[in-house]
Amino acid sequence: MKKVIVFVFFFVLTFQTLAIADAANPISVNAVNVNGKFIATDVSPIIKDGRVLVPIRTLASLGVTYQWDSKSQSALITKGKDQIKLTANKKEAFKNNKPILVDVPVQMTQGRILVPIRFVSENFGYKANYEKARSILFIQDGNYKVDQESLQAEDLQAARQAAISLPIQFSFKSLSSLEKPGANKDYGYAFPRGDSSRYMYSNNVGHTVVEIKNGVAKAVWQFTEGNGLDDIVSSAGQRPSYNYVEWVTDIMMSNDENGNIKAVYKDDKGQQKEITAKAKSYIDVIQSIPNETRKQ
Repeated sequence: MKKVIVFVFFFVLTFQTLAIADAANPISVNAVNVNGKFIATDVSPIIKDGRVLVPIRTLASLGVTYQWDSKSQSALITKGKDQIKLTANKKEAFKNNKPILVDVPVQMTQGRILVPIRFVSENFGYKANYEKARSILFIQDGNYKVDQESLQAEDLQAARQAAISLPIQFSFKSLSSLEKPGANKDYGYAFPRGDSSRYMYSNNVGHTVVEIKNGVAKAVWQFTEGNGLDDIVSSAGQRPSYNYVEWVTDIMMSNDENGNIKAVYKDDKGQQKEITAKAKSYIDVIQSIPNETRKQ
């Protein structure tokens, strides 16, 4: 039977890429992942003076509580016995009543409170890592562990969602062209049918082939193309032995300008099918493919 590949392509206006024109360290943010889960927010993260600020509600997944004093325009953030007080438009903050400096003060956007994530993370012992390949901010606490069960789930939608929730690690120097601000405005994921252990991530510049092993997502190859996927313009890493060109014969990529998810695939009879859906979170890019079973 002809190998069938499922490609899921996502473009949604809710998650607009926000970039900063900083020549030294240009970054953009597409999504926020907290302890392995993508967080849906009604206000996107922003970047100010090279620092990422996220809605304060995002931190609730880490067991943080907060109080907002509208009169003083200050946020009191509490985690266990520790407290941090941040005030809008002020670089002086307080940790356990002791003054400290913050690079970027609290911001108010569309009636929402946004806080500098790296500052908050470091002071509460969290890890905040920015993945350039997909413009995703990952936040983890000290107790976080990869959900191995979900990665191996018979439910391929759940397994694939778990797979893309892992930060991609590189053992080679990545292609900088794939990491420019705006490169991930349009993006998609391709998976072999019946498999969640590898995927190809594509943005509007190029492609990254990723393999999942022992709970770690490792990039094995990146490339940009000329006239088709077999016309390699630039590449990094090691080209895999499986034939990525073969994947394309069963894939139809789509960009929905109305903010919808679209999955185009071929069923077991070779008939092209299409699924459309509304996105509430980044994770919704991965849809359930009818009558698909995991390969043993």
